[in-house]
Amino acid sequence: MVLELFAVTSLALAAYVLGSVPTAYIVVRAVKGEDIRDVGSHNVGALNAYRRIGAWAGLAVLLVDTAKGVLAVVAPRLLGVDDWALFITTPLVVAGHNWPVFLNFRGGKGAAAIFGISLVIVPWLTVITAGPSILVMLLLRNVVLGAAFGFLMLNILLWVTGQGAEQVGLCLVLTALVTGTYVLNVRGHIVSSIKARRWRQLFLDLAG
Repeated sequence: MVLELFAVTSLALAAYVLGSVPTAYIVVRAVKGEDIRDVGSHNVGALNAYRRIGAWAGLAVLLVDTAKGVLAVVAPRLLGVDDWALFITTPLVVAGHNWPVFLNFRGGKGAAAIFGISLVIVPWLTVITAGPSILVMLLLRNVVLGAAFGFLMLNILLWVTGQGAEQVGLCLVLTALVTGTYVLNVRGHIVSSIKARRWRQLFLDLAG
């Protein structure tokens, strides 16, 4: 029990530090010499890297950040730790991405890391939701709303297909975490747009 507790504590710390590695910041700083937090949408993520540099940069950041989520699930299982540890490692890798210790706790939104997590835990359901999510992104030209649709669809499919309580609970926790982070990031834009009744601007702000 003591050894398992030590292992989980070590994994928790490693998950947060891993999540804190600011992939998008590193890529944009190396290529353009810019601080990604001061340009574009100010978000330390794949979409902002794509807007600043191009498709290859966005894809590279997306793959690395997705790999963080994969490792948060795979590492505890490889070490033989019970799956309850995933309720610690997975939120922490997302928290590290959203509030990285290396960037004064100003990071991204965590969607890519959560995609990696769900890809390991429920691969087929994740693949199924990917297609409609991309379609929504293309039709609305809004990546954030497409991702939100994907998260909603994944939660519904977990319930409809009778997945275990642990999987459903973990997905709900992670969805709440990424949703809360996003709302906090854009709360000022949302409030000002609603007060001024600028509905088009509100929609555009949600794409940030």
